[in-house]
Amino acid sequence: MGSKVVSTKLSEEEYGKLVGLCSASGYTISKLLKRAILERMNGEDSQEQVPTPKPVKREEPEVIQTSQVKSTIQTEDKFQYY
Repeated sequence: MGSKVVSTKLSEEEYGKLVGLCSASGYTISKLLKRAILERMNGEDSQEQVPTPKPVKREEPEVIQTSQVKSTIQTEDKFQYY
Protein backbone atom coordinates (compact mmCIF):
# COMPACT_ATOMS: atom_id res chain seq x y z
CA MET A 1 0.00 0.00 0.00
CA GLY A 2 1.45 3.36 -1.01
CA SER A 3 1.42 6.72 0.68
CA LYS A 4 -0.79 9.60 -0.40
CA VAL A 5 0.00 13.31 -0.34
CA VAL A 6 -2.36 15.81 1.27
CA SER A 7 -1.94 19.51 0.57
CA THR A 8 -3.60 22.82 1.37
CA LYS A 9 -3.02 26.51 0.81
CA LEU A 10 -2.31 28.94 3.64
CA SER A 11 -2.12 32.71 3.74
CA GLU A 12 1.26 34.28 4.53
CA GLU A 13 0.08 34.96 8.09
CA GLU A 14 -1.15 31.38 8.61
CA TYR A 15 2.07 29.96 7.18
CA GLY A 16 4.15 32.17 9.47
CA LYS A 17 2.21 30.93 12.49
CA LEU A 18 2.68 27.33 11.34
CA VAL A 19 6.44 27.79 10.96
CA GLY A 20 6.60 29.36 14.43
CA LEU A 21 4.63 26.49 15.92
CA CYS A 22 6.94 23.97 14.27
CA SER A 23 9.99 25.80 15.50
CA ALA A 24 8.67 25.93 19.07
CA SER A 25 7.69 22.25 19.10
CA GLY A 26 10.78 20.89 17.31
CA TYR A 27 8.79 19.23 14.51
CA THR A 28 9.07 19.68 10.77
CA ILE A 29 5.93 21.00 9.08
CA SER A 30 5.25 17.56 7.61
CA LYS A 31 5.61 15.71 10.94
CA LEU A 32 3.52 18.28 12.82
CA LEU A 33 0.69 18.11 10.29
CA LYS A 34 0.74 14.31 10.17
CA ARG A 35 0.66 14.11 13.96
CA ALA A 36 -2.23 16.61 14.17
CA ILE A 37 -4.25 14.76 11.52
CA LEU A 38 -3.72 11.35 13.14
CA GLU A 39 -4.53 12.67 16.63
CA ARG A 40 -7.74 14.20 15.28
CA MET A 41 -8.76 10.98 13.52
CA ASN A 42 -7.97 8.85 16.58
CA GLY A 43 -9.71 11.34 18.87
CA GLU A 44 -12.92 11.23 16.84
CA ASP A 45 -12.95 7.42 17.01
CA SER A 46 -12.58 7.44 20.80
CA GLN A 47 -15.14 10.24 21.23
CA GLU A 48 -17.81 8.09 19.58
CA GLN A 49 -17.38 5.44 22.30
CA VAL A 50 -17.15 7.77 25.31
CA PRO A 51 -20.27 9.83 26.11
CA THR A 52 -19.71 13.55 26.47
CA PRO A 53 -20.41 14.75 30.02
CA LYS A 54 -23.14 17.32 30.45
CA PRO A 55 -21.92 20.82 31.29
CA VAL A 56 -22.29 21.79 34.93
CA LYS A 57 -24.26 24.97 35.53
CA ARG A 58 -22.58 27.00 38.21
CA GLU A 59 -24.43 29.59 40.21
CA GLU A 60 -23.17 33.14 40.28
CA PRO A 61 -21.34 33.99 43.51
CA GLU A 62 -23.20 36.12 46.01
CA VAL A 63 -21.87 39.66 46.14
CA ILE A 64 -21.56 41.07 49.62
CA GLN A 65 -21.40 44.83 49.75
CA THR A 66 -18.89 46.32 52.10
CA SER A 67 -18.65 49.83 53.36
CA GLN A 68 -15.44 51.72 53.81
CA VAL A 69 -14.77 53.62 57.00
CA LYS A 70 -13.03 56.92 56.45
CA SER A 71 -10.45 57.86 59.01
CA THR A 72 -10.33 61.52 59.91
CA ILE A 73 -7.06 62.93 61.07
CA GLN A 74 -7.03 66.38 62.53
CA THR A 75 -4.36 68.82 61.42
CA GLU A 76 -2.93 68.97 64.93
CA ASP A 77 -2.40 65.20 64.94
CA LYS A 78 -0.48 65.27 61.67
CA PHE A 79 2.15 67.87 62.60
CA GLN A 80 3.77 68.28 65.95
CA TYR A 81 5.92 71.33 66.54
CA TYR A 82 8.57 71.49 69.21
